[in-house]
Amino acid sequence: MRKWAASILFAVLLPFLLAGCEMIRTVNLQNRAIVQGVGVDWDGGQYVVTMQIFSPEGSGGQTIVDPSKENAQIITCKGASIAEAVENSALTQGKDFYLGHNRILVLGEEAAKQPLWGLFSYFVNSLDSRPDVSLLVTDGKAADILNVGIKQSILPAMSIENTVRNAQESGLSEEVYLIDAMEGLAQPHRSILIPYIELVEEGGEEESLRSVQMKGMGVFSSSGFLGKVEEKDLKGLLFLRDTIKNTVYTLDNQEYQRAAVQLYQRKTIITPEITGDQVRFTATIYTRWTLMEKNMRPGADFTEESLRRLETQLEEQIAKECLGAFETTVKGYVSDAFYLGDLVWREQPELWEKLREDWPQGLLNSGLDCRVDVRIDRTGLESVE
Repeated sequence: MRKWAASILFAVLLPFLLAGCEMIRTVNLQNRAIVQGVGVDWDGGQYVVTMQIFSPEGSGGQTIVDPSKENAQIITCKGASIAEAVENSALTQGKDFYLGHNRILVLGEEAAKQPLWGLFSYFVNSLDSRPDVSLLVTDGKAADILNVGIKQSILPAMSIENTVRNAQESGLSEEVYLIDAMEGLAQPHRSILIPYIELVEEGGEEESLRSVQMKGMGVFSSSGFLGKVEEKDLKGLLFLRDTIKNTVYTLDNQEYQRAAVQLYQRKTIITPEITGDQVRFTATIYTRWTLMEKNMRPGADFTEESLRRLETQLEEQIAKECLGAFETTVKGYVSDAFYLGDLVWREQPELWEKLREDWPQGLLNSGLDCRVDVRIDRTGLESVE
């Protein structure tokens, strides 16, 4: 009986399934242009879209990859919308673009000033796009980043993607995906962060070497660009967001001429303290460190007390950086990059209904207390006297 019911159900649904297949256009692989990186600029009221296309440059044929080559081709197109720009380019270059392997999406300075929700919508609505593409922003043109010509990996876009991830592993940045940005923009009270990347040229006039490096984080809201978090506040920002990883601090004091410690474990918990309509936040940061390098001053000894003083010094340094990041992003840019509104909503939903309309403006009257716990428990010694 169940087999008959299943057969009847399949017969009923089959026409609808076949009709759905017709909605997805099929294209032969030889007619596909495999996109590895996308840059979006804004110029004269039009979007300028730069796409880095996979194009193997091996000597043994079109499908052989030569790691010493760029293995990429650059396509540039313009349009009143991103969809129009891509369509126009597909008409002129003879292939359909496939975004399923795209790795990075770079926003130029002028494009980043446009409403991000509309800018991202093409990449979200495209059937062959992917939501886990790394987002980046640059002070110049996105086209320059895509044209940098890096030959450190099989593909330039792959090298840029690796640069982003290495910066995150080193505590110098945070990798942000398109899906993360869209989730943040869907909540009007939130702000989102996008890593900054810049073009670096080294060498003399005869031979110039070009590369890219991470340089801070951009703060955005649904209304547009708010400001940039520079290096001095960057680690504090990442500690408060609980996204910092294997970062290194180098300190000196009356006992240590140089002491380098590396983070290997951390946890940040931010809690709201609500009194009436006033909100204040406490960030408790637990950290564990490895003593990687030490150079004692003449006459100084490595003792338990000297290690504790080093921990206290690091606690004060991290707290200072966190307070600086809070002042810059929350007070200076009037943003909620730490999702503090969500904490108030969970603690007191009724109060949040009163505050949400003016949030993050309401954060201007708030404050932050920072409690940092530093333990250097990997010293490389069996005992400390």
